[in-house]
Amino acid sequence: MDVDFAHALDHAVVVLPIIVALGLAAQILASRLKIPAILPLLLTGFLVGPLLHVISPGTALTQTGLSTLTSLAVAVILFEGGLTLRFKDIAGHGLAVTRLISVGALVTWVLAAAGAHFITGLDWGVAALFGALVIVTGPTVIAPLLQNIRPNARVSGVLRWEGILIDPIGVLAAAIAFEWVRSSSGNEALTATLTQMATFIGVGTIFGVVMGLAMIWALRREIIPDHLVNPAVLAWVLLAFGLTDIFVPESGLLAVTIMGMMAANMNVPRLNELLHFKEEVVVILLSTIFVALAANIPTSALLGVFQPAPLLLLAFMILIVRPISVMISTAGSNLNLKERAFISYIGPRGIVAAAVSALFASRLTELGVPGGEQLLTLVFAVIVGTVILVSLTAKPVARALGVAQADPDGFLVVGAHLWARELALALKNEGVDVLVADTNPANIAQARMEGLGGHYGSLLSEAADRIPMEGIGNLLALTPNDEANTLTTRKYEKSFGRAHVFQLYPGGENRRTQINDNYSAQSAFSGTPTFSELQKMFAEGAKLRRTRLTDEYTLEHYRTELPENALLLFYGREGRMQVATGLPDTAQAGTVLIALVPPPGAPDTVPGSHSPEQPQPVSPQEATTNVAEPEQMDTGR
Repeated sequence: MDVDFAHALDHAVVVLPIIVALGLAAQILASRLKIPAILPLLLTGFLVGPLLHVISPGTALTQTGLSTLTSLAVAVILFEGGLTLRFKDIAGHGLAVTRLISVGALVTWVLAAAGAHFITGLDWGVAALFGALVIVTGPTVIAPLLQNIRPNARVSGVLRWEGILIDPIGVLAAAIAFEWVRSSSGNEALTATLTQMATFIGVGTIFGVVMGLAMIWALRREIIPDHLVNPAVLAWVLLAFGLTDIFVPESGLLAVTIMGMMAANMNVPRLNELLHFKEEVVVILLSTIFVALAANIPTSALLGVFQPAPLLLLAFMILIVRPISVMISTAGSNLNLKERAFISYIGPRGIVAAAVSALFASRLTELGVPGGEQLLTLVFAVIVGTVILVSLTAKPVARALGVAQADPDGFLVVGAHLWARELALALKNEGVDVLVADTNPANIAQARMEGLGGHYGSLLSEAADRIPMEGIGNLLALTPNDEANTLTTRKYEKSFGRAHVFQLYPGGENRRTQINDNYSAQSAFSGTPTFSELQKMFAEGAKLRRTRLTDEYTLEHYRTELPENALLLFYGREGRMQVATGLPDTAQAGTVLIALVPPPGAPDTVPGSHSPEQPQPVSPQEATTNVAEPEQMDTGR
């Protein structure tokens, strides 16, 4: 049977699955290389589209179909972004963030438009549209960057909130600028622009609030069956976007953002499951849309990126526009000069800039307004240039400015079951930052009730890269699934370093004898116990015991008195605890040791002892007659 592959690649039913597969392959590559996914996604699209001409999404899907798909994808992405915005999390960052998305956005708009006009010769109307499109900084790029750079909490909080809230602001500005271009005359343009701004905000807000309240009411009343909640909410979000756009084009993006923020801050049941589902959907949408948009760029527009004018405009955006915008916006905030300088340096553009620029460029072409292709060239030059710059240089710049966290000592605990929470609370009681993660929503809910920070979802997912990690520098995998423990430690070893990732010794029911390259992290705790052994100890009444060494009660005393069947779990000082893989060689007065001690009468069998390297014997120290009594731990249970 003869197959005409060239002809087949003009059909949407063939092209769309290929684009999805290419996008997910690019996501996997980005995860492996620890780089923002936007880079391999764009490069993949450029390669199969304008460079090799293998795929033409605009032909296969039609320009209208691609534009519709892009708009719907951006709507879901903004709704998911709104779901992550809890007002309580903005505490301390409010002034800086508010100014960045208002004053800063206006400064960026004006300066970027002026730069586009004078440097590249764009007409003022199209230049204003360019300035609006580059306002957004891209949360899909910011989140993985922050995880890799690990700046302090103030810087991280400001960048994360700005990245999410600036999206609808940029879309609003672009809609206003486009209306100015479409009206094309003085008084008429001014009147139309003001009308457009008022209706965009008014209609978007009204529909967002009404549709958001209806969604929250249905979720609280449990009208929707549990297994249909996620697809029903997705359908409702798309309906809200479509209905809003009937009245004012693109105002649906503001509406869905408001809906997401309402759900995040109004005590909606099953919010964690909803967020987890939306994160997975967003990964697929991002992968598809980025590749499709990049593949649909005309060859001339892509090659134009490397011309002197776009490169000069890119430098102007990085060196002039972003610093001025940030410095003005953060004046008088709680940020110091070095923190403000670093925020000025971080301004990558992402999916919204790419998607909306493609949308408005096609509309300019439909109106017969020149400059649509040049607009695409300039926006993609800014996207690619800013992402490459921050990806390659942000980490050393953060260290040079002193805003990167120095050896964060907090713990990411994988597993939030009963005794994992007890260990997490023990660490927290020593002044250590702790975040627990679990795929069981009930475990996470209980952890939060007990005062622990919790993340619902798999740490192996792309969505986990958006978790705020300020203060976290160690990973402790405590799940009953040995393979999941191993894969998680392997992933986070790249961020934390091998010396800071620990897992339980493999030996549970889900154990695999080999995992590809036989990788395994350090085994946690003295005696290298398995999950089953720890589970049994806790079930039989074992308790955590905290002991603080003094000048009189030394490590040698502790070593002598610790029962043979006890396990040393942690040791260190306030705020800086370490996972014990055996008794330390030396320990000064003030050192705290936390052990799991079986109840009196328990067998003297030592759990674990699987490690080929047993703990080294401790050097004897001078002892005195006064001995401190160990403390029974109170974990608040």
